[in-house]
Amino acid sequence: MRKKNRFIVAFNGLRFVFKNEVNFKIHVGVFILVVLLGFYFRIEKWEWATVLLCSLLVFICEIINTAMERLCDYIQPENEERIGLIKDIAASAVFVSAVIVSVIGIILFLPRIINEIQGLI
Repeated sequence: MRKKNRFIVAFNGLRFVFKNEVNFKIHVGVFILVVLLGFYFRIEKWEWATVLLCSLLVFICEIINTAMERLCDYIQPENEERIGLIKDIAASAVFVSAVIVSVIGIILFLPRIINEIQGLI
């Protein structure tokens, strides 16, 4: 497979996840909001790196979770307890990453938001 084809299949996978996974769309929306907040508050380079790495973590977890769910559905189309547990475990990776990233976002942005609100009062 040529490198161009590798890019195309990777892009097709990303497009599939975006089209079919509501949570991925939510993550993208939150990412856009965080980027806008970053520009608004003029965050520093290390903060940008933190925001981007955190976002990457959540995106990767969501993509891998989607792949695991599709694989499980292929292996076992009917509902089966062990397959359900595997899906739950994969989903927990997304949940844990999103919670930790949310805490990091609060640490980075909440003081700025509070200062902005106090400046308006």
